[in-house]
Amino acid sequence: MSKKKSKMLSAYSIVFIFLIITAILTWFVPTSVVVSNHGVKEVIYNASFGPNGEVLQGAGYNPAGIWDIIMAPITGFNKSSEVGIAILLAGSFLGIMNYVGALDAGIGHLLKKHTGTSLIALLMFVFAIFGTVFGLWEEIPAFSIVIVPLFVLAGYDVMTGLGVLFVGATVGNMASIVNPFSTGAAIGAIGNPDLSLGSGMFLRIVLFVVLYLIGTGMMIKYANGVKADKSKSILSDLTDINTMTHDEKKLPELTKKRFWSLVIFICIIIALILGYMPWYQIKLGDGKTLQGIINAPINFIGSIPFIGNLTGLKHMTPFGDWYFGEFSFVFLFGSILLGFVNRIPEKDFVREFTNGAKDLLGVVLVLAVANGISVLMGSKTFGISVTFVYWIQGALQGIPAWAFAVATILAYMGIGFFLQSTSGVAGITMPILGAVAMALFATSKIGAAGGQILLISAFTMGLNFLNGLYPSATSMGTLALFNVPYDRYLKFMIKMFIPLIVVGAFILSISQYIGLI
Repeated sequence: MSKKKSKMLSAYSIVFIFLIITAILTWFVPTSVVVSNHGVKEVIYNASFGPNGEVLQGAGYNPAGIWDIIMAPITGFNKSSEVGIAILLAGSFLGIMNYVGALDAGIGHLLKKHTGTSLIALLMFVFAIFGTVFGLWEEIPAFSIVIVPLFVLAGYDVMTGLGVLFVGATVGNMASIVNPFSTGAAIGAIGNPDLSLGSGMFLRIVLFVVLYLIGTGMMIKYANGVKADKSKSILSDLTDINTMTHDEKKLPELTKKRFWSLVIFICIIIALILGYMPWYQIKLGDGKTLQGIINAPINFIGSIPFIGNLTGLKHMTPFGDWYFGEFSFVFLFGSILLGFVNRIPEKDFVREFTNGAKDLLGVVLVLAVANGISVLMGSKTFGISVTFVYWIQGALQGIPAWAFAVATILAYMGIGFFLQSTSGVAGITMPILGAVAMALFATSKIGAAGGQILLISAFTMGLNFLNGLYPSATSMGTLALFNVPYDRYLKFMIKMFIPLIVVGAFILSISQYIGLI
């Protein structure tokens, strides 16, 4: 008699359970309100607003019923629409890139041109970029079928190839410079109009560079040690490892069309950095900011009669002021360019464009349900969310920024044991912790927005650190391909990830003191 294996609940179910728990809490947790007295915000516990905006003390509870529970995800979908559209259009672009084989061809070109240490460094950078731009993870098994055997044939071991993939992607995901699924979802869930993907970008770039250098250095050290002495491989005593070298997989050739497709992708990355980098914060000697210089060419073209109207550049959002709409624009425009460059027939283009969006629809739906939780909790000025902020703020009163950063990283590492969806976790936690960060740091040197920037980076680091170790479908599926035991993978990755999280936490802890926030 065979036993039924217990399966982990899906992200949808877990988030919906949190939604129901939140609804139950509304029956037992009193509402509170935030009022402003001469510009100073104050929380009034156990209160609500009257019909004319007056504060009603002792208001008690605002219980949510079945109607409220079912309506919450629908309202949440509306709240997260900007982030959702950005995610869907990024998915459409990546779907077309995969359809034309541009990413695979680019990696294949690197494999042909480089070997040894330079190949490890280059591929680590490529996968880290993929992670920091669009959250590379589920795509790893497909890449591993090509990457791992080539490292084995080059004299390394299977774990070297797996490490390049998993460590590289984790470095990018932990930094998440413009990743819409983590950084974007967190900003959208916080709901602070003063925050955009550009907020804290310099901090995230520093995190990316430092973590990449550390991760790459550790991978090169391990790989070179294995190449010199096979007994140093963490898999050296295992005889049933599947190297897949008997069935050589070939990546597509880097044709002219695929080359220009990669150029479009690189231009998108550059455009995102230019668009979201807060250039206005960089002051020049004459009292102006760097934003004016960066935007000068666009402004000049936009000022030319007819050309400015034809291109629409006279209406373009200046670099440095971009938000989710501009993120969506570059991926939609990039998708259209891919269609022209690759001469994709209209029917095929529409099919691949919609398929790419369809692949990420699940992420958007999880985000919608997660935002439904914030709907039941209330707004920034009213609801049980304000009550929780009141309680947590009291417990953390006076905590320094470095301690907040470390505690938040640890908290998200713990949350990662139960839910690995970055967008789902953002939707569940950011409405509360974002408000807590705002309240804690409103009068500090970094300010309310700075506290939320710190929170977002702690979130991406802690959760993605745990996700890299968790036995998910991606990691277990990839390990199964090569018959690598999970305990060996875990032992190897812990050694790689511990220095990353320690250094990352240190950078966050000192970020306010060295001008990164």
